[in-house]
Amino acid sequence: MPVRHLIAAVYVQDPTSREVLILLPGESPAPEIAALITNPDAWDEPPPPVETEVVEVHEVEATISRSEAETTVEELTAADGGGTKKAPPRRPRSSGSS
Repeated sequence: MPVRHLIAAVYVQDPTSREVLILLPGESPAPEIAALITNPDAWDEPPPPVETEVVEVHEVEATISRSEAETTVEELTAADGGGTKKAPPRRPRSSGSS
C-alpha cells in the first residue's frame, strides 16, 4: 500500500495522551492517527477502498393462506370491539351575541 502524505495542516487529538497534535503538510502520520483525519481533502491521494461484505437475501414463502389471514383479521377486529371508534358528536358553537 502506498504511503499517504498530508497536503494540508490538520489538528487531531491523540487518543492515548489526549494532547492536540498539529500535523503539517508532507507528514505521513501513523495509521491510528491517520484514521482520526476525516477530511479527505487533507490527503495527497484518496483513501484506499473499504472492503464490503456481500449479504444474500432470500425470499420467504408465506406460511398462512389468504383465507386464514382474512379470518385472523376478522377475529382481531371482533376482539377489538368492532374496529374503528366513532368520533364524539360535535357541539355547535355558541354565537357569542347573547
